[in-house]
Formats: sequence, structure tokens, C-alpha cells
Amino acid sequence: MSPNQATAIALLAAVAWGSGNVAQKTILQHLDGWQATAITSLIGALVLLPLVRREARGVLPPARGSGPLLLAVSVLFTFASTVMQFGYGLTSVANAGFLVNTSAVLTPILGWIFLAHRVPLAIWPASLATLFGIFLMAGGTWAGLGPGDLLSLASASGFAVWTLAVGAHVMRYHRPALLTCVSLAVCGGVCAGVSLGVSGLPTLGAVLAALPEIVLIGLVSKGLAYVLMAKAQQHLAASTVAILVSAEAVFGALFAAMILGETLDAVRGTGALFIILSVAVAARVPAPPAERARA
Repeated sequence: MSPNQATAIALLAAVAWGSGNVAQKTILQHLDGWQATAITSLIGALVLLPLVRREARGVLPPARGSGPLLLAVSVLFTFASTVMQFGYGLTSVANAGFLVNTSAVLTPILGWIFLAHRVPLAIWPASLATLFGIFLMAGGTWAGLGPGDLLSLASASGFAVWTLAVGAHVMRYHRPALLTCVSLAVCGGVCAGVSLGVSGLPTLGAVLAALPEIVLIGLVSKGLAYVLMAKAQQHLAASTVAILVSAEAVFGALFAAMILGETLDAVRGTGALFIILSVAVAARVPAPPAERARA
């Protein structure tokens, strides 16, 4: 796969996430955070089983020793996804979207500090421009950090570390479908167990009421988006992919305009422009060969 094809796949993942931004909030009108995360994650894992079987038939490097890293990726994903879902329930969609996407800046910083990744110079201003663009798209104002904002920021940190771990796994073992499926299954299983102890099984009426969100998040925002991101990370640096998938804020605004009739004012439109320019820069900076080998 060429870097341009990998870039297109990462942007498709951003489209998938953008389509589910509003659903992440509205699903909590019918299910609590544990129930919503459990159901959507398990659906995402089931959807990926055919891809896992197809992937296993390919010519792949040995997977011996991959267990600890696979477990680490799954635990990080469980933490980040669960915290994000609760964050969406305690703050606005705009604030949560902005704070979760600070992972676009945290990913290259953490990779540089802890893994000695050689981050291309252009990625740094692109990451900052992305963050500024997302801030503008969230309204360009800030009223302080509430509980939901802090959870969203914790989720961003988790997703930044998870992005680096995903890159390390898919570079070594080339099994993005298996990685994503196991991560979703672990997340769904953990959240289902906690949900049974905390709030019990959801009622049939609640599940039916949330069915549109369940289908959208489970099939598209989880089953499709995460495996596409993992696939892209076989060919691009984690810092580059983090910027590319942050375009979900732009796609989310477009979906909100088409579905909810929302409009972009001058501030949010300027933010979208900053993100688009950052994505254009990131798309021109493929991973250096040395970083691909280490990631």
C-alpha cells in the first residue's frame, strides 16, 4: 500500500468517526456509559470476525510473543473508550470533541519523549494548527474544566498512548483486523461485566430506542473506523495518522449540517480550514523508514 492510499484510509476512518459524534451523546439518553460501550464494542468485534478469518489466510509474520502487546493495546483501548463515553455524557459534544482530539498533539509528543520517534519537523506546527482548529470548531471559547472535560482529556491521553501501541503492533505483526477485534471484544466484555454489577441488563425498550445509535457506533464508528486506522498505521507514522483522523471534527460538522441543519459560522469555518490545512501537511509527510521499523 502506498502512503497516499494509507492517507485515504485514515481519512475514511475520520469520516466514520465524524458520522458518529452526535450518536455518542444521544445514545446516553437511553443507556448508561457502561451499557453503551459494552453493546457497541461487542457489535464492532462481531462485525470484524469475517475480516479476521480472511486476514489469517494471508502470508503474515509469526505472531509469537505478540500477546503482551495485544493485551496492552486492548487495555488502553478499553480505558480510553470508556472514559470518552462518560466524558460525552458530562459535557457538551463540542467540548468533548475538542478535548478528545488533543491526542493529535499528545501522540507525537509522547512518541518523541518515550519512544524516541523521529517526528518530522512539519508535524509539530501541523499538530498545533490542528489543535487550534478543533478549538475554533468547538466555538472558540473556554469556560474552564468540568468533570466531563477532565474525563475527555484523560481519554485523549489514553488514545495517544493507544495510537502509539497500535502502530507498534501492526508494524511488527501485520494483523490490524485481529488487533481491532480483540480490543473491541476485551472492551465490550469488561464494560458488560461492570454494567451487570452496577446497573444490570438494559431493558429491551431502552435497547430498541437506542438502536439507531447502536448500529451507527457499533458498525461504523467502531467496527469500521478502528480497523481502518490500524490498517493505515502499517504504512504511516502514528503522529501523522493522529493528525489525519482529527479531521473527524470537520466531517462531524458536515454530517451535523446535513442531518441536523446546523451551520458553520465564521469561527467554526476558520477552525475547519486550519484542520484541513494540517491534514494536507500531514498527508505530505510519510513516516521515515527508521521510524517505521521501530514503531
